[in-house]
Amino acid sequence: MQSNRREFIKQASVIGLGVGALSLTLTPTDLMAVNNSENVLPDVSAYTHLLNRTSFGVNQESMRMIKRLGYRKYIEQQLNPDAIDDSQLEAYIDEYLPTVNQSIAQTRLQVRNDEIRRLQVADELTMATYLRAIYSKKQLLQVMVEFWNNHFSVYHLDGPVVFLKTQEDKEVMRPLALSSFSQLLHASAKSPAMIYYLDGYASTKEAPNENYARELMELHTLGVDGPYTHHDIDEVARCFTGWQINQRNGKFRFNRRDHDNDEKIVLGHEIAKSGGVFDGEQVLDILATQPATAAFMAKKLCRHFIADYPSDAIIESTTDAFIDSQGDIKACLRHILLSDEFINSQNQKLKRPFHYMVSVTRSLNVKFSDRRSVRATRQMFDSLGQRPFFWQSPDGYPDVASYWESTTGMLFRWNFVNDVSFENFPGYQYRLESLIAQPHTPENIYRQITEKIIFRKMSAYDESILFDYLYDGAENNKVSPIKIQGALALAMGSPYFQLN
Repeated sequence: MQSNRREFIKQASVIGLGVGALSLTLTPTDLMAVNNSENVLPDVSAYTHLLNRTSFGVNQESMRMIKRLGYRKYIEQQLNPDAIDDSQLEAYIDEYLPTVNQSIAQTRLQVRNDEIRRLQVADELTMATYLRAIYSKKQLLQVMVEFWNNHFSVYHLDGPVVFLKTQEDKEVMRPLALSSFSQLLHASAKSPAMIYYLDGYASTKEAPNENYARELMELHTLGVDGPYTHHDIDEVARCFTGWQINQRNGKFRFNRRDHDNDEKIVLGHEIAKSGGVFDGEQVLDILATQPATAAFMAKKLCRHFIADYPSDAIIESTTDAFIDSQGDIKACLRHILLSDEFINSQNQKLKRPFHYMVSVTRSLNVKFSDRRSVRATRQMFDSLGQRPFFWQSPDGYPDVASYWESTTGMLFRWNFVNDVSFENFPGYQYRLESLIAQPHTPENIYRQITEKIIFRKMSAYDESILFDYLYDGAENNKVSPIKIQGALALAMGSPYFQLN
C-alpha cells in the first residue's frame, strides 16, 4: 500500500491548480485565487450552497433532507432544533465522554483521586464538539455553537477553565446559541469560565480589574472602534466588581462586600448607587441595545455566512434586522440566509481547519474504531491551528481565509485528507464499497464523486485531469480500490471541496 500511496502523491503533486490544489507546487494564495484564473469553478446548486454554509459539510443524508423539505423549510427546520432528535448521539457522548455532562465537583474529584487526567477533561470536550459537528442532525445549531464559543472566546487550559469551559458549553452556548444576543451576553458575563479567564474573580472595589470591561466592549459588543472611552472602561469595570465564582460548585456568585456601590456613568447612562449585581446587568442591557453593537454583530455574522468582506448593503440590512428583532438570532440568520447576497456568495469562503476536518469525515461517513482517534484528532487540530477552545487571546479564531491559507496549513490539510482517504489515520474507518458503488469504471467513479463527495460539477479542465488519473493503470476499464481512494483525496483536497 505504501508504494501505491507514494505513486499517488507523485502523480497528485504535478496536477496543478485544478483538482490537486493542495499539491506542494502551489503557493498559499492559489486556493483562493482559483476563481480569478481561467479555470473558474462552476456554480453549485442552491441546496449545496446552503448546506455548505449552514452545516459542517454536505453529505448524502443532508442532501436527501433538503431535497425533501425545500430551501425555506430546511432553514426553518434547522432554526428550530428542539424538534430534531439527536438522542442517540447524545447518549453515545454521555457514555464514552462522561466528563462532558457530569458536574464540576464530580470531575474535580475524579482528577483529585487520579481516576482521570486533568487534560482528559479538555480532550473529552474537544471530541464531543467534533462528534456533534460530524453526526448531529442539528447542523445549524452546531455551526452557531462554534460561532458563539469563538465570539465569547476563553482559553481551555487557563487554570480551572479546563473544568469551567465544559460547564459553559453545556449551560450557556448550546442552549442559547439560537436565542437572543442579550440572553447570550448576560449568560456569558455570569459564566465562571469567562469570569476566571478575564480576571473578573479578582476585581474588587479597592482594585477594579479592567480586562473584562475592555473585552466586553471591544470584542463582545461595540467593536474596537466603538463609541466608548477609557473612562467608560473604568466605569464598566466598577460595575462588575464582586462578580465571582462559588468555589464549591463552580457557579456564579455575587459578593456584595467586594462591589463598588457608588454611582457610575456608562456611555452617558447613569448607574445609580447601591445597585449591587444590577449594576453589571444594567451595563449589559445598555450594550446589547446599542446601534454600534447591532452593526458590529451584523458584520460578524455576514462575514461568517457570506464572505470575508461582505458588502455595506448586506451589513446595513442585517443591522436593521438585528435592531428590529431586538437581537433575535433566528431572525438575523433568516434574513441573511434568504438574502440575494447570500445566494450569490458561492466560493467566497474557505473552510477553516475545524470545518474542513469535519466535512471530510462527514463526506466519507467515517466511523471511529478505537480511542486512538481521540489523540490523533487532537494532534491534527493542533497541527492545523484550530483546536476548539484553544485560541489563547480573547478575540477568537480568525474568520478570514488570509489567516488560514499558509503553505504549512495547506500541507497539513493535504496530509489529513490523504491519510483518512487511504485509511491510514488512527481510528478512522469508512467503507469504500458502500460509498463508491460498482461498476468501478472511471465514468461511474467520477459521477459518484461529484454526486456524493463534492456535490457539484467540475470544470472541463479539471474533469479531464481526474479522468486521466483514473484511466492511468485501469485494467479492462476497471479502477483499483487504491486509485479510487486517491481520487477521493484529490477531490477533497481541491477548491471544489475546500471553498464553500
